[in-house]
Amino acid sequence: MNLAPKLRPLWQRIIIVPALGMLLVYKALHLPRAVLPRDIRSIVSNWHYAQFWMLIKSGLTRTYIDEPCKFRMPEKVAPKANVAPEFQFTEEQLRSFYEDGFIGPIDAFSPEEMKDFRNEMLAAEDEVSPTYGFKTPRDPHFDMPKIWEYMKNPAITERVAQLLGPDLLVWRSQHFYKGPGAASIQWHQASTFMVEDYLDPAIFPKNLDEMYQLTVWVAVDDSTYENGCIEFIKGSHEQIRTIKFGGEEGFYKANFTLEHDYPEDRVVKVPVKAGQFIIFTERCIHGSGPNTTDRHRLAFNMRVIPTNVAVYTDKEKYRSVYNGGKYSLKNWGVSLLRGEDKHQLSRVRQPAESQPVEQRKVA
Repeated sequence: MNLAPKLRPLWQRIIIVPALGMLLVYKALHLPRAVLPRDIRSIVSNWHYAQFWMLIKSGLTRTYIDEPCKFRMPEKVAPKANVAPEFQFTEEQLRSFYEDGFIGPIDAFSPEEMKDFRNEMLAAEDEVSPTYGFKTPRDPHFDMPKIWEYMKNPAITERVAQLLGPDLLVWRSQHFYKGPGAASIQWHQASTFMVEDYLDPAIFPKNLDEMYQLTVWVAVDDSTYENGCIEFIKGSHEQIRTIKFGGEEGFYKANFTLEHDYPEDRVVKVPVKAGQFIIFTERCIHGSGPNTTDRHRLAFNMRVIPTNVAVYTDKEKYRSVYNGGKYSLKNWGVSLLRGEDKHQLSRVRQPAESQPVEQRKVA
C-alpha cells in the first residue's frame, strides 16, 4: 500500500476517500480486525478519528503530520531526577524549556574532541551499516563505540534525566551530514513517528499528551547561520499540526507543507558550537536553513525515552516512507542510557564501549 505523502490525482482521491469513510465506520463499530489485510488492519487500529476525518473532509489533500496530541504543561516545574550540582537546571531554565520546547546550546565536549571525531564520522558516511546491511545514517551508536560514549556523557544524560526521569533509553540515533550548498530542511514535527511509516507508530507512550521523548542534537562542526543551523518555532510543541500535500517544499522524499499560524517573531535560529548540544521535543516545530558555504556541517543526535515507553512492539521490520526503505529490526534494540530498565517493554541491544565509563571525560 503506497502511503507516500503526496498530492494524488483526482481519480485516485475519488476512489480512496469513500474507502476511508468505510474504514472509519468499521473502526467506530468495533468490528473484528484480525480478518483485515495487514495494512488495512494497521490503519483501523492506529489512526485516530481526527486523522480519518481530516483526510476525508479535505478530499485527501490534508492530514496530520503524526499522531495528534497536545502538550500538557506539568502542574509543578521541578526536575524529575536528582543530579550533581554542576548539571542542575535552574527553575527558570526548566520553565523556559517547557514553554519553548527546546533548551541550549549547552557545553559537553571540547572542539578538539569533535575535531578528532569528525574524520571517523565522515568515514562512516560511505560505509555499509553492520546493523542494517546498507548505507544509512540511522543508529550509528550500535556500531561506533565513540558516539555511544559521547551520548553517555553526564553533561548530556544528567540534563535529560531532569526532564524525563532517572531511567532512560535511547531508541534511535542519526548522523547528519549537511554538505556544501545543501538545501534547507522544511518545518516538521513528530509525536510517535507514525510520520515515517503512516501505518504504525514507532513508540507507544501511555499518555500522548505528556513529555515522553526528547532529542539531543550534538554539533560536530560549528553550526552557524551560514551553514544552516537548526531553527525552532518557540512554543509550537503545544500540538501536532496538519500538513498540506504538494507544494514546492520537500522533506527527504516527502512533499508537503506544514500548516501553522505562528508569527515570524516566534522563529528562533540557534547557532551551536562544535561540542555543544541542544535538547528539544520532536513536537516543537523545527527545521534548518540551507548551507550557503563551501564546507560541510556535521552533527549527530539521539532520541531518548523513559523506560516505561515501548518501542516497535511485535515488529520485525520498520518502514520509513520518506527515507524510502525498510529497516530490519533483527539487530535493533533499545539501549540503556541511564538508570535501570525495570519495565523491559522492548527488545534490548546495548552498544559496545571502547573504554571504561570511569575513564570517560566529562566537560
